Amino acid sequence: DNGESERRLRDVAMGRRNYLFAGSDTGAERAAIVYSILGGCALNGVEPWAYLNDVVQRIVDGWPMSRLAELLPANYAATLEAESRSTSGAATAR
Repeated sequence: DNGESERRLRDVAMGRRNYLFAGSDTGAERAAIVYSILGGCALNGVEPWAYLNDVVQRIVDGWPMSRLAELLPANYAATLEAESRSTSGAATAR
């Protein structure tokens, strides 16, 4: 059964057609970045809308550039878990 692989290829084929209308090379590069991030969310079981909202808010709030790798979809769950451990540890210390 190759239904899953055919569905994945359909996404690529539809995307290829849509990329023709990105407007410019820069627009196409930005679209590729967004598609890569959303694909990373799908591969790592991260809900994309909540992920994007949280990451954008963290960046606006001053997340250090040296720690951006922690916000990638593959590392995102570990970052949230570490934060919850440090928060729950502070709450139990009170």
